[in-house]
Amino acid sequence: MADVKSIGTEEEYNRALARLWELFNSEPGTPDGDEFAVLADLLEVYEDKHYPIPLPTPAGAIEFWMDQSNLSADDLIPCIGSREVVEEVLAGQREVTPEMAEALYEKLNIDVRDLLGKTLSRADNP
Repeated sequence: MADVKSIGTEEEYNRALARLWELFNSEPGTPDGDEFAVLADLLEVYEDKHYPIPLPTPAGAIEFWMDQSNLSADDLIPCIGSREVVEEVLAGQREVTPEMAEALYEKLNIDVRDLLGKTLSRADNP
């Protein structure tokens, strides 16, 4: 395995990313495959620190899954309540309750943590 070290600068990041692409088709369990795995982990740590992806709002998560499932706001009434409550949730004016989150998970398979605004670190995420 090549001399792999932590990534601290954008230049090191770009070099590591280029090397990762060179190793992309490496077989797992080989020296190149091991280097690929280590570089992927190091790149992930650097990206999490320097290019964090903001978590969706509960309304954003619901809207995304509505779009993916071709649903309208009226389709959410059984999960959320009245049309007025659905509109308030989608506008971010009302929080999603645990009961709503459970119903939306069952209907849209949205991660309950996204609906309730809770996050887990990567280490805690199964």
